[in-house]
Amino acid sequence: MTSVLDRIVQEIEGLPGQAMAKDLNRIERKLYRLMPENNDEFIAVCDEMMKLKGWAPFFLVTLLIKRKGVLYDLKHFPVYEKWLDMHAVHWGRCDILCYRVLNPMVEKFPDLYGHLVKWTASPNTYTRRAAAVSLIRSTRSFVVSAGFPKVKRICDLLKKDPHPHVQKGIGWLLKYAYLKSPKETEVYLRENVKELSRTTFRYALEKMPQELREELMLK
Repeated sequence: MTSVLDRIVQEIEGLPGQAMAKDLNRIERKLYRLMPENNDEFIAVCDEMMKLKGWAPFFLVTLLIKRKGVLYDLKHFPVYEKWLDMHAVHWGRCDILCYRVLNPMVEKFPDLYGHLVKWTASPNTYTRRAAAVSLIRSTRSFVVSAGFPKVKRICDLLKKDPHPHVQKGIGWLLKYAYLKSPKETEVYLRENVKELSRTTFRYALEKMPQELREELMLK
């Protein structure tokens, strides 16, 4: 494990603090060949990488997990949840962990939705944001596969959250929920026009037809 970590440190040394994705993708392809074949050992190396400072190790871990694929296993979820609580320290880290690691787990194991409900009460801002963003699947676009009752419950639990990044996360979820459940989303927005922040509301309207968007913005 030490040799792999040493190589990782060598590869990312000198990169700017917010390294370009293309550089990190190139490094990840090189590092993947050095990672252990054993799944538990692979996770252990990733866990040590998460302890390194900076954006690059975090970004690389999410790429490695996604490439490995078979690590979307229930026994690894406590580790991923720990990463969320300890290392998702801004919205960018939160979202990339959601798209590449947490959402695939939630979609594969629907019972994990209960964890998302618990996250809404977390003292960690980005754990609360993840409760919403983990319901969004990142493909070439964004998709919400969950039924609207699940979306509604998360939004109800978070709609009075004071943090703007959580408010934006709810709006982001509602925006893409509209593509699957347009009527339910519209009704929810009409019924909660006084409950949702204007930030959440603006984000939620972005995929709606112009006429409907203008009408709701005047509410």
